[in-house]
Amino acid sequence: MFKKPVRIKSNNQVKGSERKGVKDLFTKTFPNAIESEVNSIFNNKKEALNCLKLVTHDEEVLQVYTMQKQPLFFTVREKLLPTVFLLWKMPNLVPSFTTHPQVMTFINSGADLMLPGVVTPPPHTNLPKYGNVSAGDVVYVNLSDNKAAVAVGVANQSSFDMERSGGKGKGVIIYHYLGDHLCQVDGAGKTPKPNLGPPEWLSLKSYDLDFPALGEKPIEVITDPIEENNESKEEIIKQEEVVPEDNSTDSDELLHYCFLASIKYSKSLTLPVLISNFFKLQMLPMCPEGSTLDIKKTSYKKLKPFLDEMAGTGLITIKEIKKGVEAITDINKTHPKFNEFYLKPEYRPKSDKEEVKKTTVTESYIITANVLPLFQAAGYHKGDIIDGPNIRKYVTEHVKQHNCQVENNVQLVQPSTEVLKKVCKTDNPVSWEEIFEKVCEAMKSCFKVNAGNDQILNKGKVSPIIMSVSVRSGNKKVTIIDNLEVFGININEFAKECQHGVAASTSITPTPPGKKCDQLLVQGNQVVFVHNLLTDKYKIPKKYIRGLELAPKKRK
Repeated sequence: MFKKPVRIKSNNQVKGSERKGVKDLFTKTFPNAIESEVNSIFNNKKEALNCLKLVTHDEEVLQVYTMQKQPLFFTVREKLLPTVFLLWKMPNLVPSFTTHPQVMTFINSGADLMLPGVVTPPPHTNLPKYGNVSAGDVVYVNLSDNKAAVAVGVANQSSFDMERSGGKGKGVIIYHYLGDHLCQVDGAGKTPKPNLGPPEWLSLKSYDLDFPALGEKPIEVITDPIEENNESKEEIIKQEEVVPEDNSTDSDELLHYCFLASIKYSKSLTLPVLISNFFKLQMLPMCPEGSTLDIKKTSYKKLKPFLDEMAGTGLITIKEIKKGVEAITDINKTHPKFNEFYLKPEYRPKSDKEEVKKTTVTESYIITANVLPLFQAAGYHKGDIIDGPNIRKYVTEHVKQHNCQVENNVQLVQPSTEVLKKVCKTDNPVSWEEIFEKVCEAMKSCFKVNAGNDQILNKGKVSPIIMSVSVRSGNKKVTIIDNLEVFGININEFAKECQHGVAASTSITPTPPGKKCDQLLVQGNQVVFVHNLLTDKYKIPKKYIRGLELAPKKRK
């Protein structure tokens, strides 16, 4: 459900009066919830509880409740489900199914959990093989080496049916998994998964695993040496502990690699660039697949000592652009290290084709009963959408087919058919342009926006993106942008780009009265930056952007 990107439609704080209703729904849905844990969420007035409306890739609208920018639970078709983050705090909230770590590869690819992939309790525990769930119950998935939740969904069948099927078929329909786009809404996803240890019934004593390893050879069972050596479990665990190695050398090499790759091959680097932005936006994306760049694991521990060293070698120039704020202002492309560093073309960053794809706007109309006879022969029905060129095409065909052109003047049309009389409301000859206008007026306006791979249909006439500048308290100017979402722009992402681009604060106002969608406010007069961002990155046609005339006047 959240494998593909989602769009935030609105983000509102849940009022105190509404919290009680949400709390009642939560406790009713999850009767196993401990009262003190529930109160820590709903009775904590210091922490805001927000409700986000998300639109999935399949255009399904969901509600997600977040606290401290971390999604806690969400609704799917009137069913309330917890997120993996909430289940880390409340592992006994709903029943769980256990699988092996290698199965996560399939779940991350969008697959559901099949019964052959479920690890079941050994016979000596006397526990039910597949728990005690009914079809449609909310459940979560954990791993044989860590009972922390990694996926959430609903049981595809009851425990009785699972056992009767002989362990074949689908066990859990996955709605959400660790690392999907739900984990990334509103800046979430940074909390590391805790290690809660293996499920209690998975003791140190080995047993015959009933997990067939997805068609591979059965997992070899190793005899437990505890009984043979009469050693305690604690001693065995200590023997098996691995002493962490000092990998700072490898981490330093990775840090240098990402730095050199970013200054030499980055497609988006423009100078000057703030040091904090340089690390997040340039160095991290250069990290090779399968590796993670963590500055704390290097010998430098922090970014500034590393960049100061690079500046000391003459590779880059760092200047303080304002008090306490440093930026990289120059790169020495004649430096030996710069020239020696080489990446094969297949390892270099490539341009994002979707990013440069032009946003197109097609003004169209919805066919009504009055004009249906004009388009019925071409296979159109009432309520279908038709664009301007096709309107002209089929109206022209209708006129010629019924000999409606004035004989002495081909520039005029005689509304002699019933549909043309009804549309034009006259028996007198009219011009071709007038007849096209009358036909369009008899239909409802709409427009399609093609933004990347998304197609958005909006009713009414095109609402352009409007930039306005307002003066707030203290004579401070702010830039207000309306109708971004009309053109398929994620307003939260756009706000972050403005924050980084002009180093100014932003805020989002949920759909003000008289507006069609959420409104973005950026501190200062940022009209030029916003206009350039819309036209250069998002490829919005200039005729659909208003307010450039409000840009600050250049000093002579």
